Amino acid sequence: MGYFEPLLYVPTLAVIYSGAKSTAANIVLVFNAGTTVGRILSGVMSKVAGPVNANLASNFLCCLLLCIFMFAVNTVAGYYVFSALFGLLSTLYLAVNTHILAREFGAQVVASSVGLSMACCGLGVLIGNPVQGALYETYDRTRAQFNAVSAWAVACFAAATACYAALRWIIVRKHGLPQLSRM
Repeated sequence: MGYFEPLLYVPTLAVIYSGAKSTAANIVLVFNAGTTVGRILSGVMSKVAGPVNANLASNFLCCLLLCIFMFAVNTVAGYYVFSALFGLLSTLYLAVNTHILAREFGAQVVASSVGLSMACCGLGVLIGNPVQGALYETYDRTRAQFNAVSAWAVACFAAATACYAALRWIIVRKHGLPQLSRM
């Protein structure tokens, strides 16, 4: 639910601080370049750390990035750096989630498990964007900032991190693996 917050609000913040509307398009371009690199490197990151560990680290780092850049950085250069890093890290979920589902549920039910996963993602998008809009209208519009919306995104990434940590714990117990195993 928090994935789209930076895509929707960081370009607006960059325009507010730079005064140039072309900055918003450039921020989205940098984000998309980051996602391209992230999708290419997701296989390597998953092979090194394991797909569950890589997703856990990715969600944690995205949460940390949101905390640092959305609450403490007020420069256009900072938003460019954030967009590149967030694009790089946030796409790991999209690129590796199918591998996790196939490994845990079996290849014979990949279509069903991926379909259910995407249905849950769609539900999150349907809920997340109106909630962000309501938070902005209620708390942030009068101050021309995005703190409440950013706090929502941080909470969503923190919840995703907790879910991946729980998944990791369940897999470790289910398969009798050591706690520091690559999975």
